[in-house]
Amino acid sequence: MTIVAQKLNSEVKIPLGEIKERIETRITQGVFLANMLRVAREEGPRLQDAFATHVEHIATSLDAFLRNNDLVVATPYQPGAYWPKQCGKTFAFVDGGVANVNLPNAAPLGIRVGSYIVRPGDETAAREEFRVEIGIVDDLYSEEGGTYDDRFDDRAKLQDAARIISEAAGCLSLLRRRLDISLALLHGPLVNPVAPYGTPGFPCYTEKAAEALCGEPVPSTGDRHFVPLYRRILEMLKDADASVVGVIERDGGGRPVLERILKEMNSRGDLSTADMNDGLTLLRRYDLSDAQILDIVLRSGEYLRPVVVNRQGKRHKWPEKWEETIETYPPVLTSYLKPSEFVRPFRIEAFETEKHFDDAAALILATSRLLPGYGFPVALDIVDKFAKVPAWLSKQISAGHRGLLLRRALAAENEVVREYAMKMLAVDTRDWFFRPKA
Repeated sequence: MTIVAQKLNSEVKIPLGEIKERIETRITQGVFLANMLRVAREEGPRLQDAFATHVEHIATSLDAFLRNNDLVVATPYQPGAYWPKQCGKTFAFVDGGVANVNLPNAAPLGIRVGSYIVRPGDETAAREEFRVEIGIVDDLYSEEGGTYDDRFDDRAKLQDAARIISEAAGCLSLLRRRLDISLALLHGPLVNPVAPYGTPGFPCYTEKAAEALCGEPVPSTGDRHFVPLYRRILEMLKDADASVVGVIERDGGGRPVLERILKEMNSRGDLSTADMNDGLTLLRRYDLSDAQILDIVLRSGEYLRPVVVNRQGKRHKWPEKWEETIETYPPVLTSYLKPSEFVRPFRIEAFETEKHFDDAAALILATSRLLPGYGFPVALDIVDKFAKVPAWLSKQISAGHRGLLLRRALAAENEVVREYAMKMLAVDTRDWFFRPKA
């Protein structure tokens, strides 16, 4: 059964003074502390009053525009009525975990993408399923080559790229394996910026790794580079029968949604060009993000009607080699949902072709309210714990490899080899091993 979200009456407005009260409450809670410190030298003792006045002005104007144009949607939280209607449906939740293994003179890569599937109302053993969709265990600098076909100096970028593409590939693998899934929630952005991974020299995936990721052969070396391969996987996700939605827990800053809305207000005649420029200047001056302003505007159970946002950033930052490919990346519908009064809204992303966004928002809200005071889909926390590589396991692996290296070094008859091994295993340059010899 399709959930129909309740539209707000275009005449509904937040009562006079409520926005100001919310701003002052957030200030006392320290929410805007970092933003205020950035301009403390300029404003001096008038900082808090000036800050509150400026934010109140932009939030009030934004609130009036959003509500008068039906751009805010209210989804009533009625679990007693909602969950019985979901009986027989299959929902999936996907997240990836990365092993943090620190080994001397090595670059290990350990990633696994886990899925958690649940059927509300099903009381049989088939109600829930946990599974690792994709697992990668490799050495980034291995001469045999497992994941990448060449070396690259920036190890962190290699790991990030592998994690990003693995999460999308894991979701794709899940939807191919379970055709009964109606909605899959991905823990994190649905589409990530790819320009940082298109720099010169960034290696391609091996033919074996590329086929494992997208589920079909990728014979051309150029097609196995992260930029085109990731886009290929996203296109297949977009064409899947199930809805795929990304849920982003942490506010990474930025204000693409607010800037787009302010420009739309100006084009519709609801905001003068001068006020629009003042608003944009204010947002940048205080470094205010979408989540911070919408935390004031949205009420509990409300979300912003999604707007289209290009996640690839400004064109002049794109690598020249991949400009044409990046230009074809799918834009995403972006929204913010506020689960309860004292929880900051979080971002939701879906493909531009998504037709069941309201249904997805209703599920996200319902699962965000299952635990009191949590304010995020609890099933995503479950799959996060399942996919995460425990810190104790990473430490044990590191300790085991270090111990093996030390034993082999001590067994060696070459004093140079022993000294080199102990230097690599030393904690830091002030370790006992580096103290001056008498």
